[in-house]
Amino acid sequence: MHATQQQQQENTVLATFQPREGWEMIDAVQHPSGDTTVVLCDGCVMRLLRLDSTGAVLKKSDFRDPRDTTAISSRVLRGAVRLRAIGEAVTMVLRANSTAVMVYRLTFCLAKGYKKLWGSVVKPGMYRDALRA
Repeated sequence: MHATQQQQQENTVLATFQPREGWEMIDAVQHPSGDTTVVLCDGCVMRLLRLDSTGAVLKKSDFRDPRDTTAISSRVLRGAVRLRAIGEAVTMVLRANSTAVMVYRLTFCLAKGYKKLWGSVVKPGMYRDALRA
C-alpha cells in the first residue's frame, strides 16, 4: 500500500457526533477498541460520553468535583480540558479555574460508566481574595 493510499484510509470519517443544542464538545480521544471518549460542557455541567465506533452513545456520566458535591460548573473554560487514552482508560487534565490544574485517571465500565481511579492537584488554585492582596 502506498503512503497516500494509507493516509487516505487513515483520514476516512467512520462516524460523526454532534452534541445536543446548548452543549459544547471540549475534547475527544479514540481508544484502541474504536470507542471514543468525549467531554462536553453546557456552562453548568461537565459530562463524559463513551461513543461506540458508529458514534452511538454507550454511556454518559457527569463529572463531579471531588472537593464539592456538585458537578464541575462553568469554571471549566473552553479548551481547559484535555483527554488522553491509555488503552480503554482515559487520563483527563483540567483547569478548574484560572489557576488550579487537576489530573484524573478514569476507567470505563459499560454498566456504571466512568469511575475515577485516582486524581491529583497538579497546581493548587488561589482564592480571588488572595489575588487582590
